[in-house]
Amino acid sequence: MNSLKSIGHNLIFVTVIALFWGYALSFNNATGWAAAASVTGIGLLSALTLLVPLHRLVVHATLTKQPNQQFLQLTLPAKPWINLVTPSLQNPKLALQPTGQPQQWQTTTPLPRGVYDQVTINLQLNDPLHLLVKRRRQTIKTALIVPPVLASAAATTIFEQLAPLIHAAPTNSSEASGFETQDFRPYHPGDPSNQIDWKLSAKQQTPMLRVLTHDEPVPWGWVFFTTTDIDLEARLAAFYTFVQLVGDLPADILLLGTTQQFSASVLPDAFASYQPADTTTVPATALRQHRVVLFGDNSAQAQALFDQLQAQNLQVTMFDWTAKGGDPNASRT
Repeated sequence: MNSLKSIGHNLIFVTVIALFWGYALSFNNATGWAAAASVTGIGLLSALTLLVPLHRLVVHATLTKQPNQQFLQLTLPAKPWINLVTPSLQNPKLALQPTGQPQQWQTTTPLPRGVYDQVTINLQLNDPLHLLVKRRRQTIKTALIVPPVLASAAATTIFEQLAPLIHAAPTNSSEASGFETQDFRPYHPGDPSNQIDWKLSAKQQTPMLRVLTHDEPVPWGWVFFTTTDIDLEARLAAFYTFVQLVGDLPADILLLGTTQQFSASVLPDAFASYQPADTTTVPATALRQHRVVLFGDNSAQAQALFDQLQAQNLQVTMFDWTAKGGDPNASRT
């Protein structure tokens, strides 16, 4: 297609040259011959600039962040004739604009969430007078990861809704369990409040927690699951920001969609590549003996997943996306 466009554009100028020669041959005067020769000379000089091998042009594609969004940036090599080349994006289909830096272009809108292993661009080479044109399509191998945009306000809302649950004592930790105090340490969000030593806290001027013998914190399980694209980007961004907000809590993260991605830390590429589940069955999960919060939708698959998690874990909560505040819609086992 690029070759056809270039041929069509260049044929117009060739036609103009032919008309000048037709005039010179028809009237056989000095003016006609001079005009035909001049136009032909200009055409030949313009054609020489198109001999530049565009297939050897190495274009670098990178991401630039501003301030909470990522833009695609293309950098062309520093060559004397490079200002005659104009790039455009074919895939993803986004507009480009100069950045003000030499041989550098940037998308006018942020790059959508995703993992980009290649970028397709169109290169257009014009002669200095813009009479002739040469085009070439090029595919650049990349490894660009664009996670969801951070949504601090939404993540704070989630935390406030889950705060009573997070600060509550886990079901297997209490003074009645018979554990003895082994040590003391500063209190962290998510620790059981009934293990705070108030006398020591008053002396230290900071909340101090009793560490019980053989007491290990019950890990959290943050599970994201949806079967639809409706509100996907907003909810995934809120969840992505929330798990970073509570990153100090011992937790595992499970993204359930077209694939199952399980990790003990925030993996931007997993969030970037997430796609909603497209099956009617819910796969078995790896979460066992956790305090789980399920960020699901209103589908039957989400309810089936909730029931499955209840049978495997100490405590399971279904997060209510429609709630504006207060306690979450919770179910405990």
